[in-house]
Amino acid sequence: MRGGTRRGLLLVCVVGVLPLAGCFWRVPRVLRAVTAEELLADLAARRAAVTSLRARARLRSGLTGLWTREALLVRRPDAVRIDVLSPFGLALAVGVQGSLLWAYPPAESTRYEGPASAANLTRLLGAPVEVGDVVEVLLGLPLAAGAQTIWFAGDTLRVRRAEETRDGALALRVAFDDYRDGFPHLVEVGAASGAAARLAYEAVERNAPVDPALFAPPPAARVLPLEAAPPPEGR
Repeated sequence: MRGGTRRGLLLVCVVGVLPLAGCFWRVPRVLRAVTAEELLADLAARRAAVTSLRARARLRSGLTGLWTREALLVRRPDAVRIDVLSPFGLALAVGVQGSLLWAYPPAESTRYEGPASAANLTRLLGAPVEVGDVVEVLLGLPLAAGAQTIWFAGDTLRVRRAEETRDGALALRVAFDDYRDGFPHLVEVGAASGAAARLAYEAVERNAPVDPALFAPPPAARVLPLEAAPPPEGR
């Protein structure tokens, strides 16, 4: 079925559980019948309800599997800033402002920048995503477009996971867990290439007032194309 996507089909699955514990049956929760149209309308409402995000989180990615602390800013439709923090301060800043993608490691006094294309995002993040995809996932939602299968919890109708296929093959997998106040504080992303990341939010402020100037690339002594940037550590 088509459901407001711009690139393909969206398949919807609702999963319910009939729990069994010990030596007795528990009374199963009654699940309300719901249509795919209702689920898609609920997703659209959630997207409309959250336009920006300010958060602190821990990220585990790469071959090392080490956790890093991050500060995140997100603003619809196409602005993202991720500051990777170390015990000594800012280690790396990565941002998207419209059609511009930039990366700034302060220790090098160098800024790398280029078009915010899928190829450049894949180079930096290790997953085949576009700017809109990054915005949606960081806001705790499945991708806004693409050929996807989305699983919803049967009782709460919250999104549990989503898989996107491209050219008939699995391209990206996203899972959501640890919902608090309707927002998933645990997000896991996996790509067909094997790249994977686990993002655990520690503090989340939805619809935070975010100055657009914060997404602009910082000043640097040197500015080089993104192709000159070293690959992310651990990849």
